[in-house]
Formats: sequence, C-alpha cells, structure tokens
Amino acid sequence: MLLPFKSLLVFEAVTRNSSFTKAADELSVTQSAISHQIKNLEEYFSVKLLDRSGSSIVLTEEGEILYKDLAEAMTLLRRGVSSLKASTSMAPVGISVRPHFAMKWLSPHLQNANFGFDFRFHHSNDSADFSDSDIQASIEWLHQSEVPENARLLVAGNLTPACHPSMLERFDSIDPALLEQFVLLHETDATGWQEWLALAGVPDLEPMKNEYYSDTNVRQQAAIEKLGCALVCPELVADDIAAGRLVCPFDLHLESYSYYLIVPEDRMNISRVRTFVDWLINEL
Repeated sequence: MLLPFKSLLVFEAVTRNSSFTKAADELSVTQSAISHQIKNLEEYFSVKLLDRSGSSIVLTEEGEILYKDLAEAMTLLRRGVSSLKASTSMAPVGISVRPHFAMKWLSPHLQNANFGFDFRFHHSNDSADFSDSDIQASIEWLHQSEVPENARLLVAGNLTPACHPSMLERFDSIDPALLEQFVLLHETDATGWQEWLALAGVPDLEPMKNEYYSDTNVRQQAAIEKLGCALVCPELVADDIAAGRLVCPFDLHLESYSYYLIVPEDRMNISRVRTFVDWLINEL
C-alpha cells in the first residue's frame, strides 16, 4: 500500500505548529481538510495520533514515534529543495557570519575580490539555520567542545587580554594578578575569562567589576576607550595593536575558541558556494 504522503505532510504541519488553524494557513487549505487528512492517517495506521480532548493538541505515544522520524525527514526534504532553488537561481549567496569577523577580516578582504555574483550577509552570533534557503555557508565562533564534524578551522582564536596602553602605565610590573584592578569585559557569559584566568594561574581572581557585551565589536571598542580589559583574537585586532589603540600585555593565549567555516554537504553542490569557499581558504 502506498504511503499517504499528503496526510503525512498535514500531520507534520499540525504537530510543528501545534495548531490546526496555523497548519491550514501554511498549506492553504481549510481546517476541515486538515481534520480529514489526520483522520485518514489515523485510519491508515489504525491508531490515534493526536489527542484533541483538551484545549491544545497533544501527541499520543504513537504520534510521538511517527513525528520524531517524520520531522527529521521533512527537514532533509526542505533542505534539498532549498539547495536546488539556490543552485538554479541568481539570488545572492547567503553567508551567516559573526559581526566581528565580518568587520575585521571578511569585509576588508572582499573589497578587492570579484566573484561575478552577489552576497547577502546575515550578521549573527547564533549558529546558522540551514533550513533557511537564503543561507549557504556560515562562519562561526565556537568552543572546541562544540565544533561539528563538518567544520573547517579558519582563524585560531588564541584569546588573550587587551586594553589601551595607557591603562598599564601605573604598574611597575605586569602580572595576571593585576587584573583585579581592572574591569573585565565579557561576552554574554564569563566562560572565556574564567578559562583564561585558570590558565594564568589565578582562577579565583575577583576583578574590580564585570561587564557583559553580546557584540564583540562593541566590547573591543570599550577596551579601546579605556573602559576595561577584553579578551581578543590578536589576528583580528592587528590593526588596533599596530596603531597603539590596544596592547596585549600577557604572552599567554587561550586556544579553546576559534572561527570555523561550516557548509552543509548539499550546499557544496552549488558552484558559487564552492567558489566562495575556495577563495576564503586561499585568502587565509
């Protein structure tokens, strides 16, 4: 017997949206048509898949089993459709990239590049959602514990503290312990600084103050403006160091974080994506 693909599509949409109404809008059908397809599917399997006795839609145990694999299959299907659309259209190549990497490395290098096609950059600190057909590749800042198998190292983080040079003039000697007299400028959490301080042998150091910045560009500008000390990737702030806007006083680098390129296998089938990836690797 053939699988009831239309009913499976409806069941996935209803469950994902937790709503018959939203599923009907998404699929451009009536709610009665949605109910009819769910009934067909339950008759096909001879089990109840949805519990509609309450105010919300709840999967039965059998519904949970079906939805788990169905949701994964639909994600793969949407990704395949998105890849085909991207490969056959002249839409810009979508790159999800960290704002700091975009400003400090990618944008300057792209100035003299001529690809023959356009780009659309999505600036985000989050991992890319490749179910979005507008995104073909991602440049992400990742801890070594969370790097996926298909990631390619671009720039080693080698995090080390940096501040404005004038902030060190009052000290006779430079030692990690002096950071207790500084404001520490963090990302969204203190993980990076905690790891660096442990590496420096002062894991229990209490700074003058802690401040948190979700945007690396803003955080490093705060360091330049003498508002505190930030962990930096030396390769990406080389111009600030050369210009005397920042100095890295400690020859001690945390290697837990780096920038990685992530391109799903299906996106590499797109010639424009391969062109960008080859260019990026050659530039680095």
